[in-house]
Amino acid sequence: MEDREGVVSLNVAAKATECGIGDKMFASVLIGDLQEAAEKGSHKNGYGTDFLREHNICWIILRMRLRFTRLPSWHEDITIKTWFTGLEKISYGRDFEILDSNGDQIGIATSTWILADWNTHRPVIARKRPELPEDRSAIDFKIFKENCPKLDFPDRDAISSMTDKPVILKYADFSELDRNRHVNNSRYTAWVYDALFKAGVDVSKVNEITINYNNEVKAGEKVELFITGNNEGYCVYGYKNTDVKVFAAALGMDHSL
Repeated sequence: MEDREGVVSLNVAAKATECGIGDKMFASVLIGDLQEAAEKGSHKNGYGTDFLREHNICWIILRMRLRFTRLPSWHEDITIKTWFTGLEKISYGRDFEILDSNGDQIGIATSTWILADWNTHRPVIARKRPELPEDRSAIDFKIFKENCPKLDFPDRDAISSMTDKPVILKYADFSELDRNRHVNNSRYTAWVYDALFKAGVDVSKVNEITINYNNEVKAGEKVELFITGNNEGYCVYGYKNTDVKVFAAALGMDHSL
């Protein structure tokens, strides 16, 4: 993505504590960095977190898709470029490009967000809130040429008919919680990788992640993770309270990696 008005850049250095096997950055950390870039971009557009909080409003991410040729390595400096792609009904699009220190593209991402009431999480319609600025910063360029996809999310009973028990259980313990006292959505990606790893999948072959966020997970709650698919690609589904859908993720695999 060329430099132009409306494109915001965030420079990131891969730390040892953010890298795992092979000295590669965890995908969950990269997704967290993308959201940091999104916050910087939103702030530039007048919709930063602190400003919205003053009006009892927050951003909620609904979907994200990340594709990469490789994950950043320990000590590597990368640049994330992000831009707002427009408003469709009540959802906001934001895209990303990930560049290495040579300026070569190593990843792209797209995401879908809504503005919501801080307490109820009901959608907020910006045009009906005069205290919110009019956002004219949209760039007509979608990195995937389409919006972030909505995944099919089967009911818990349907998954149970294919696999009779979860591959892994996760709990919203203290270190999983964010400033809002629930599990940050980037942790769901970490849980996805944990589930794949426990199932014996070579996670180093993952080159694309699409994840949809359906429900938050609060302190102390338990999430069951189920896996379907094969070496061509996998899906991971998370449920809490037996049948409440938490998140769905689709993983693409590149066996040349």
